Amino acid sequence: MSSQDVPAPAPSKNQQGTTIDLQGVAAFARLVELLAQELGTNPGKMQGNLPSGPAAFNQLIGEFELNNQGFQRKLTVLSQPGSPLTLRFQSSHGEVRQEKGAIPLQIVSDFYIAAAVEDIVPQGRALARYCEDIFTILDRMVTLGHSSKLQGMNVSAAEIEAFEYSETGNLVRESTRASL
Repeated sequence: MSSQDVPAPAPSKNQQGTTIDLQGVAAFARLVELLAQELGTNPGKMQGNLPSGPAAFNQLIGEFELNNQGFQRKLTVLSQPGSPLTLRFQSSHGEVRQEKGAIPLQIVSDFYIAAAVEDIVPQGRALARYCEDIFTILDRMVTLGHSSKLQGMNVSAAEIEAFEYSETGNLVRESTRASL
């Protein structure tokens, strides 16, 4: 019996075809794995959402956490066809305010990169360095509202003045009021 004699299965009327760009999915997985490796953590989860109907993945999501020194950090990488790559950074601190009903401060920041994931993967290490820098900034911002850190701060006027004058261009200058 030859291959021409084997009947092809008849397509079902209810069957819908789904096209999956496996190279795109593999590039996304490589990017998430590379970021996790460079940031010194493991990817928490990667998932893809399929739409209803004949289409490719409509969304790929990769998440991982970087928790240390009292900070809870989460990076979520989202990719959708026709949309820029989204990096969502979340940072909060373990110190919770003692006031009743106070909500811990959390900083969330989204960054959009208008390039294909395949184009970003070769620069994944550089992207990881930028992610570290972004988390450093968010960590500083999230601790601004912690009263326990600010209450113990005591800087004398002489120390502030010495600092101001040691900086080039002086941070604070005396001004004279113009008379009319």
